[in-house]
Amino acid sequence: MNTVIKDFLKSREGYLGIFCVIFFAFLCLTSNFGNDLYSYFKDVSYMLIGGLAACLIIMTANIDISSGTILGIVGFVSGSLLKMGVPIPAVILAAMAVGFINSYILAFITIKFRVPSMVVSLAMIKLHIGLFPLLPAAGRITNIPGEIIAMGNIRFGFVPLLLIIALAILIFFMWFMKYTKFGRDIYAAGGSPESAKLSGIKPNKVIFKTFLVSGCLLGITGIMFWLPSSQVQPSGCIGLEMTFITIAVVSGASMFGGTGRPIGILFAAMLVAMLQRACILWHLGNAWLYTFYGIIVILAVLSTVSDFGELKRKLFNRAQA
Repeated sequence: MNTVIKDFLKSREGYLGIFCVIFFAFLCLTSNFGNDLYSYFKDVSYMLIGGLAACLIIMTANIDISSGTILGIVGFVSGSLLKMGVPIPAVILAAMAVGFINSYILAFITIKFRVPSMVVSLAMIKLHIGLFPLLPAAGRITNIPGEIIAMGNIRFGFVPLLLIIALAILIFFMWFMKYTKFGRDIYAAGGSPESAKLSGIKPNKVIFKTFLVSGCLLGITGIMFWLPSSQVQPSGCIGLEMTFITIAVVSGASMFGGTGRPIGILFAAMLVAMLQRACILWHLGNAWLYTFYGIIVILAVLSTVSDFGELKRKLFNRAQA
């Protein structure tokens, strides 16, 4: 057990976790952050699942930049069903179906017609944004029953139920990616499609299924994002895709595919949510938030393409000289 902990602390995810703890303590000492942990953890909940969905796609060397705006469609469908009195389990399935259909279209065009996923998902963003004003009341859903909102705000002290559900999903995917054939196929198909073919893996089939899994996760993300709110406004999701992609990249997923571990998503989501809270508590505004996003993404990308082991050896040898 001690060896496992030591190995983890020496890993990229371990360094990220240590930094999160330090930043968390710093925020508590410099602001009233500790008094609003419930809101913070509520944000972490949907960021965690949205970041996981983005991470899976990036691990296949693709990208889905429509992962934010699709939450607006999910919110409209879910809010409409909730006002009609449809049970929560059925609403969750409907939300997952919306994400599934969106990802199915994206994957089909990307794989069948060999169009880069960035181009296809950019088109999907434009489609979503164009659709918002065409929805009844521009997609805005109000007067959601109070008992539904209360369900979305169930908490145990400062820990929301949504966070517990998000962590359960994350733990499942930690097991899934490490111990199932399909999880290992995702790494293989993203890292080296040609080598995967020689191993009997069909990369396009794996990538297609990964898009569908990601779409279902985005449906769950939409539920977590909107359920605690008293109203749904689809346009409020514009830009969330950059949050999810930032989380995925910071977690260790390489844009070249084949790398990334779900545990990194937890610490990356915590860090991004802390940055958002810090900018609010320190009255810095969105300009500084986007600046911080840019800095941590650049550092994350550099860490995935740089040989830090070689750098350490050079520094050690220079110190010995």
